[in-house]
Amino acid sequence: MNNSPAATARDWVSARSWDRFVGIPESAVLDVKSGVYQLDDPAGTGELIKDVAAFANSRGGLLLVGFGTRADGGREIIDEVKPVPARLVDVDRYRKLIRDRVRPHVRDLTVDFHPVDDERGVLVIDIPAQPETAKPFVVPGPDGRKTPTTVGVPIRDADATVWLTHDGLQRLLSTGWNTEGGPRADIIDAVKKAVAAAVPAPAPAPPLPAPTHPEVGEGAGRQRQQFTTAYAAAGGQTALGHPTQPVTAVGPGLIQPLASRNGAPGPVLTVMPDRAGAVVPSEIWEDLCETGDTADPQVSISNVGLPSAPAGTPLVIRADARTVELEGGRFGPGRLAQVSPGGRLLWRPHTRRDFETHHNNFATGELTELYLRAVLDVAWQKWTYGPQSLPVEARHRHRDLLAQSGLAAHMSRLVQRHTTAVETPTWSLATGSDSNHSAISSHVRAQITEPDGRSAVTANSVLQTGNWRSPSSVLATVDLGLNLRHLPKTPGPDDAQPTRYRLPIVDLVDALVTLWEAIIALPEPLEPDFIRLPYAAPPFVVFYIHAGAAAPADGDGAVARQLNLADVFDFAALGDGPHNVSRTQTALRIVGPFDPDHAARQRLVADSLTDLALGWGFLAADVNGLLAKKCGSPD
Repeated sequence: MNNSPAATARDWVSARSWDRFVGIPESAVLDVKSGVYQLDDPAGTGELIKDVAAFANSRGGLLLVGFGTRADGGREIIDEVKPVPARLVDVDRYRKLIRDRVRPHVRDLTVDFHPVDDERGVLVIDIPAQPETAKPFVVPGPDGRKTPTTVGVPIRDADATVWLTHDGLQRLLSTGWNTEGGPRADIIDAVKKAVAAAVPAPAPAPPLPAPTHPEVGEGAGRQRQQFTTAYAAAGGQTALGHPTQPVTAVGPGLIQPLASRNGAPGPVLTVMPDRAGAVVPSEIWEDLCETGDTADPQVSISNVGLPSAPAGTPLVIRADARTVELEGGRFGPGRLAQVSPGGRLLWRPHTRRDFETHHNNFATGELTELYLRAVLDVAWQKWTYGPQSLPVEARHRHRDLLAQSGLAAHMSRLVQRHTTAVETPTWSLATGSDSNHSAISSHVRAQITEPDGRSAVTANSVLQTGNWRSPSSVLATVDLGLNLRHLPKTPGPDDAQPTRYRLPIVDLVDALVTLWEAIIALPEPLEPDFIRLPYAAPPFVVFYIHAGAAAPADGDGAVARQLNLADVFDFAALGDGPHNVSRTQTALRIVGPFDPDHAARQRLVADSLTDLALGWGFLAADVNGLLAKKCGSPD
């Protein structure tokens, strides 16, 4: 069987290369089914054991459940992969039925279910070639009784399963039965010969030349030693198999695939520049080739990188590893991680911060004296939102997620520090000419007003499926506006005229973290299980910080004055610095916004603000001091 079509088919099964079966015909060693065997129906169980025994009586073969066929010139051609629901497959029941009803026992038979996603897969029943001394394999005969009392001998005839005819079986049995003094073994021999006559023997294959394989590390140049050291550390040829090709460059490093003795795909050796080699099991290599871009493994690995090995010690990755650190990809630092039990490993970024900004920073609604915006951008592979337009249920869920977040309470706390009567903001779907509702977007807002009706704090949020970069993206914004002129003034030096109120920089940390924690839940109305989807690009959240315009004082006919950051923030917690920060806006970005906990988010925001302050001239700015004052008032 090693050189037969069945061996090739088994290689495809080992590699889970289901698409390779499309376009080939069923044969004496391959039979496919589009639906599962109905094991609760006697006809279904009869069909299963008949098919298994027929392969056992022939040269062995594969039964694959999860493919569709079409008729073509009297043959059945496999024309599509049709995975079957996992809930309908009980492999233990399949094994027990075959074991109980096929006589004699079929040696080395395997029944396996290979998932293709969370709910579906392909059932593979592999019947190896059986010893001639074990044949024939018999099953309960097709006599229509609930408890059969007869037996039959099924065989493969080309691409079909048929029963050995009664006449042929009787004639050959009688030959041995009526032989005087003939032992009962002659009867069995006669049946063996009948089966052999019904199934033509394949033409003998010409002898194959002794296989030659590339050497480990061949083509790696000066990095060959990393390959050979990693190969030896993982057990060498006995454990890993042999190389199938010389070393090639893929993505940020070099790789060399291996294969087992029977030709099935084995581990892959990888080497990154200035690193030791890594041994990647075939299962994890498949996930690595898919997670960055399912259409092209080369692009996938270029995006997410290769396993990160130490500088001097080979890395041997376990097949059941749930996390694999990666480096060198265009997506930036990240890892393969199992995000759902039993699921494949997906790429996830390491959380990091920078000051790259790619989105507009225009306000949604009224411009205020201090304006904060958070923008979440997440893109998934080949994901599309089903409805043509956002239903009202999704818009209500958008509103409810914000009402349940800490943003409403934070808005109240901002105002409650300065006034005695504070209303609780109510989130509602935005209305009016300044609303941003559309077929693909939802807009909700909330507001706290002073007793005289003037706005103190406003919040707006827009949730949108699809954006300028990808239709598989979700874009969300949460904006917070604060009118500082409506808050009590801070006394100036020497009891002079009070100056305008300025928000302590430590309160800015809290505000940005609150926006962050509100916005990362917003994709849920569009894709409830979004955490389990593979990314098409690193997700990120951008924070914009604006100083708006100050309204003229009462009775003053002057026009509104543009404020700068020093007018709206109290920078005392940053230490000595410039008397005036002339900037009117700034921004920062967090890549991988879903993973950090609350304390880590505070640290990342405070670190970023400290770096910005250093650039503005606050040379004594210290993140530890900033966090220490986070819950108090500035000195």
